[in-house]
Amino acid sequence: MSFQGETRRIVVAPVGEMVAAFCLALVRGASNGVKIAGTMARRFENRRVLGELAGLDDRMLRDIGLTRADLRDASAAPFVGDPTRVLVLRATERRAAARLLARAPREN
Repeated sequence: MSFQGETRRIVVAPVGEMVAAFCLALVRGASNGVKIAGTMARRFENRRVLGELAGLDDRMLRDIGLTRADLRDASAAPFVGDPTRVLVLRATERRAAARLLARAPREN
């Protein structure tokens, strides 16, 4: 190979690496944008479901282990937060407490 060919390759290689790095960064940014959009869509859906739960009567809420206070607490979470975490935590706590109460020896 000639000296001129080697010189051209050395000069062009860093530009190609920069273009490749830019393309990879662009793809990563787009991927992160899609993840954020999916997360926000899920949170909006969970807020909608919270509204549907608020439409249920107290007996139906009790059947799934929730109370009106749980719904109020979940709706008080920041808008970008996930309200279903509060609901799942409260229902799980109630089920665990009921199991412990059932296992406890009864005193007369």
